[in-house]
Amino acid sequence: MPTPTLRFWLAPLAGLSLLAATSCKQDSTTDGTSTLLAFNDYEAVVGWVPNPSPSVTSERAHSGRYCVKVGPQDEFGMGYSMVLEKIIDHRPHKLRIEAWGFMTDANATAKIGFQLFNAAQDKVLFSDGIEYADAIKTPGKWVRISKDITLPNDVAGNQQIRVFLWRSVAGSPAYVDDLKISEVQ
Repeated sequence: MPTPTLRFWLAPLAGLSLLAATSCKQDSTTDGTSTLLAFNDYEAVVGWVPNPSPSVTSERAHSGRYCVKVGPQDEFGMGYSMVLEKIIDHRPHKLRIEAWGFMTDANATAKIGFQLFNAAQDKVLFSDGIEYADAIKTPGKWVRISKDITLPNDVAGNQQIRVFLWRSVAGSPAYVDDLKISEVQ
């Protein structure tokens, strides 16, 4: 049985090549206050990745056919991991995580995790995220959730950002779809 650290990487890395292709910087996509850095609606995962993460499911989706699910049997959902300097050419101060979240019931207390990671040291430098229990007040329906995350002053271009759905203490399934990562101006 894989260790928790290894299990964390098995699901996200299964779709990493696809995420790199479907999640890209788009300077032209701005709303005046943010610039889109990455997006995934999970539609392109099936068929493009030889063995998509088991967390990609067609059980319930906000848009299209697919989303990501975690629950008692799935600790981590497929996530995004990219070195900052590959998606942004300057030191960002604040990033916005936006998604559509779904809790099957009040026990589906998952979290969209955000981490800054130093691969050379194999060390998480900073973490934050969106707690479903705080952001989704009505289980049983899709809810748009969002959080602006202020990055530490010493963030560096060679650090990775990681964004993923984490079961945390959820006793019931939770879902995420249409995940966006943007720089806040």
